[in-house]
Amino acid sequence: MRYCWAAALATSVLLSTNPAAARDAAASIAIPPGNLTDALASLAAQTGVSFGYDATLPTLRVRGVNGRMSPHEAVDKLLRDTPIKAVRIGPMAFRLVRRQHPPHAPSAGPALVMESPSSPQPDIIITGRKLPEMLSRVPAPIAVYVPDSTTPAGAESGQRDVARSVDGLIVAGRDEGSDRTFIRGLADSPFNGFSQTTVSVQVDDGRITYDAPEPALRLVDVARVEVLKGPQGPLYGTGALGGVYRIVTNRPILGDVSGATAFSLNALSDGGPGGSAEGVLNLPLVTDAAAVRLVGYAALGGGWIDDRPAPNDANQKVLAGGRASLRIAPASGWSIDLTGAIQHRASRDSQYVYRAGEDLARPAAIREPSATDFKLAQLRAEGPIGRLRLVVATSQTWQEQNDLFDLSFAPDVLGIPDAVAWRDRRSYRVFDQEIRLVSAPGDRFAWTAGLSYLAASTRASGDAQVGPTSWTPYFTLHRRATEAAAFADGSLPIGGRLTLAGGFRVFRSSAEDERTEPSAPTASARGLTGFTPNLSLSYDLGATGMVYARIATAFRPGGLDPGNARTGRYQADEVRNLDIGTRLKLAGDRLSLDTALYFAQWRDMQSDYLEANGLIATRNAGDAVVAGLEASLDWRPGASWRLSAGMTVQRARLHTAPDGTRLPDDRRLPMTPDIAYRLTVERSVRWKGIEVRPYAGVNFTGSTRLSFDDGLDRRMDGYAVLRAGVTTTLSPLTVRIDIDNLLDTRADTFAYGNPFSVRALPQYTPLRPRIFSITLSRDF
Repeated sequence: MRYCWAAALATSVLLSTNPAAARDAAASIAIPPGNLTDALASLAAQTGVSFGYDATLPTLRVRGVNGRMSPHEAVDKLLRDTPIKAVRIGPMAFRLVRRQHPPHAPSAGPALVMESPSSPQPDIIITGRKLPEMLSRVPAPIAVYVPDSTTPAGAESGQRDVARSVDGLIVAGRDEGSDRTFIRGLADSPFNGFSQTTVSVQVDDGRITYDAPEPALRLVDVARVEVLKGPQGPLYGTGALGGVYRIVTNRPILGDVSGATAFSLNALSDGGPGGSAEGVLNLPLVTDAAAVRLVGYAALGGGWIDDRPAPNDANQKVLAGGRASLRIAPASGWSIDLTGAIQHRASRDSQYVYRAGEDLARPAAIREPSATDFKLAQLRAEGPIGRLRLVVATSQTWQEQNDLFDLSFAPDVLGIPDAVAWRDRRSYRVFDQEIRLVSAPGDRFAWTAGLSYLAASTRASGDAQVGPTSWTPYFTLHRRATEAAAFADGSLPIGGRLTLAGGFRVFRSSAEDERTEPSAPTASARGLTGFTPNLSLSYDLGATGMVYARIATAFRPGGLDPGNARTGRYQADEVRNLDIGTRLKLAGDRLSLDTALYFAQWRDMQSDYLEANGLIATRNAGDAVVAGLEASLDWRPGASWRLSAGMTVQRARLHTAPDGTRLPDDRRLPMTPDIAYRLTVERSVRWKGIEVRPYAGVNFTGSTRLSFDDGLDRRMDGYAVLRAGVTTTLSPLTVRIDIDNLLDTRADTFAYGNPFSVRALPQYTPLRPRIFSITLSRDF
């Protein structure tokens, strides 16, 4: 019953209208006369459009725009009498450029220019570097995931689906809700311990995790996911060693009544049925200066692991969540956003087995359920301060995680007679505050600078069950961490086609750990003052694209290690990374090609490890080196075909022990394949007046190792996953059919499931069996 309310909301929006469809339709727009920069900011806040800049915006007044019209008409009216024109580069994205003729000249033309049919590749405006930028012109390794007809969407999609489309992004874990995220081979451990994660997970402008796993957030009513690759210390602080995973949600649209709904049913080839429902509702409030956006979703996932002697399909899952956003435009150029979100995810059993192959069953004395509860509250305000822009963002997240493990295969591992189960409970809190100034749109020197403060706390406890009802406390941890920082980042053309960009962060982090185990209670406090710079140089190739070189750094503070008898703690680690990359547009802009060579040095790498009793601690494992090559392309050879492909070839190795001893060359970093590739082909065809879009895709992941720790260096063979589907619109419905894991591959994705028995028994987490799904969606 905990998720019925989300299903009810999804059903109720059958009577509403869809914002995604209505954005190109007429809406109430009210922009008073005033400064051009403020007017464009107001238009963006009211309609959801995005702007990229090729020209400095002049300081001039524009006439107001009032009435019911499309965003495109509003852009045209705002810019009609200015020396600036807008070129549409995407469904809701515009590039602002300077006119070649005065605005009143007969040849000046309209203020709005639609994209040419000969340039079918849409661009994307991103904000991951805390400035609005066109993706094609960013001199840094950034990938963007936008759900389309070849990728899952809504309640059926999550971080694992993003990893299928983003080269270098690795998601590993025994189940959603306990996944660890790695980028470009910077993987420290497969175990969910208490070290700070190597990837900063963000929702809009707020960090949502510190040392917690990604909470399996569903991508319902999400505009895009931005993946910033490589160290991001200057803009995102400690912990962003591998990069940033940033979910950008859709904001309320002022003056618009709209909505959408979708329902899905699916069936596993060797498991139970499932399905999902979701809904979106956008409503203006009393005046056109405010609007609210409501999102609700629920899903039931069929199980496919059989417990022996019973039950079958034991790892069934339930999911429910929702989000409410309020946008207020109190004055010209200003917007205030208040967002709240909640999600509950529960699995009735774990999904590992003891034998590889076709048999999806394991002997089990008890079930091993898990649950994750996530809550989010955010406040963001943005507006003009003279020619500059001020952004104030506040975020608070709460995450609860509960897991139960069977001890029947390792009854004496804890030294507690007759122990039958282990209960792991964790509570995470993250507060993130940032205040920053941003340069005037289109300025030759584009920059951002600000102050940030982060406070995170973690409480964890472990209890052993003795007998049917008795629980014995065994382990506790309480961590408190803070980081205060000042940062700046910017770019400046330095003559000709060269642009120099750089940034830095000066920070002070502190942490206190209190940990108790039967051996002895321990406590630790430490602080770290650091400086993390980055620097890049890019060369503009004109219409062809750009080449760039980038150096970046990031730190991660140390902590408590009860296994270290000498110091009782582990030290801070650091990553230094060099990128040499290209962003190219070829074949009349029908082919986009991004490439990058990268080399990272990881000093004093922190790694979570399993103690002899099955608990997890953290240590410094030594120095590592990661070197690799990425390439991705998007090719539209004709009006009806699209091909998307990518490849990563890399070598990620731990090469030096903490004492400086040279290690063997085969010490792979955890869960990191030496090679991975993807390929998706889609075609749009007309059949009896109906547009049909079939697709087929394949993802290959090379062989990986679970851990470099002795006794746990277990190999997972490479595997390929095929998928296919078709989408068509039968007005007013859109119908989508998908088949995932087309060949019903039973590959081992994660050789781990239970920390207490993994040393004694082989463990395999098989790929989900072939699944057939059908989705009906409607935009209103």
